[in-house]
Amino acid sequence: MNCQACRLLVLFGFLSLFPFSLPQEAGTVQNATVQPVVAAQPLNPEDMRAMAVAFLGSLNNEQLSETQFEFSDMDARTRWSNLPSIFYERGGLRTGDMTVTQRHHLHDLIRASTSSQGYLKIAGVMWLDDVLSEAAAERGASGRMAELIESWTTDNYWVSVFGNPETDEQWGWLLTGHHLSASFTVVGDNVAFTPLFLGAEPYIVESGPYAGWRILSHERERGFRLMQTLTDEQRAIAVLGDAVPNDIFEGPGQRNRLESIEGLQASALDEAQKVLLWELIEEYVRNADHRAANAQLGKIRSDGLEALSFAWIGPTEHMERRYYYRVHGPSVLIEYVRERGVGGDENGSNHIHTIVRDPSNDYGEDWLETHYEEHHR
Repeated sequence: MNCQACRLLVLFGFLSLFPFSLPQEAGTVQNATVQPVVAAQPLNPEDMRAMAVAFLGSLNNEQLSETQFEFSDMDARTRWSNLPSIFYERGGLRTGDMTVTQRHHLHDLIRASTSSQGYLKIAGVMWLDDVLSEAAAERGASGRMAELIESWTTDNYWVSVFGNPETDEQWGWLLTGHHLSASFTVVGDNVAFTPLFLGAEPYIVESGPYAGWRILSHERERGFRLMQTLTDEQRAIAVLGDAVPNDIFEGPGQRNRLESIEGLQASALDEAQKVLLWELIEEYVRNADHRAANAQLGKIRSDGLEALSFAWIGPTEHMERRYYYRVHGPSVLIEYVRERGVGGDENGSNHIHTIVRDPSNDYGEDWLETHYEEHHR
């Protein structure tokens, strides 16, 4: 085989990884249909396992007793909230009680469990609590508000490990705090990374040396961009109402609250819109480690476009106003809402909540052949 043929084989193999065919020319998309699922390679969670073992090995006995739970402790595995720590008591080891070395091990574990974009989003959410606290403190506060401001800190996140990652085939871990809950479950060679809650306030840092720094911007822009492409007929189906909800529907303790899949069926989108929808889904799912994300995306594709819907609530023409959207199917639930600000700002331009779930396999329950009721916040 000559070198030219080798290069062509490599190129064709690379292109086969994409869920859609590539555009023929700028501004056009052709044959943007979901491709048949290729059997995924077995996942290898050994990096995550090694980092979890190293993290646990860095703890003293007292810290270990706070951190490690039985894998069968469903209450501990599903106990999380996005609320500030003064409103919700969490289990696990607090980051503020860790040594510098232990914090390094924690970040190694986060990185081993996520993609680079997922790691930076999680780390960014934690860092933003310091930004929020500093900005609020400058305005001055007293009483309960002062306590709330003090609770916004990267020190107030909690880590729990379930089972023994060194010896067990089934184990998991949880990182939770204000605007964050990242749950990971390992069952043999499979890794579940849902539910994953990410929020941000401020979404955009407005002043100071970090002015312009932002997080979760692609979630915002990709959802809005898809909405702008819908025709009047499509909008009549996709838009569920004008009254923006106060929060996402399936937040902490609210699993399976949505009893039906509403909105515009993905099969009713044109080819370019299907590409935008898939890019939106990937923005959320690819926060996970690449192998886990690829397996989840394959599962979503196998459900078919007729099983997937896009829904919107609120204004459709102004990205700076409060609005809500979701993508919903048997294997994925994505929710995004522009929240009111702490001061009650109705536009909520600087406060965001998001979540991604797998309705059929949160916490790996399908693989474990069990059903979990989430601990209500």
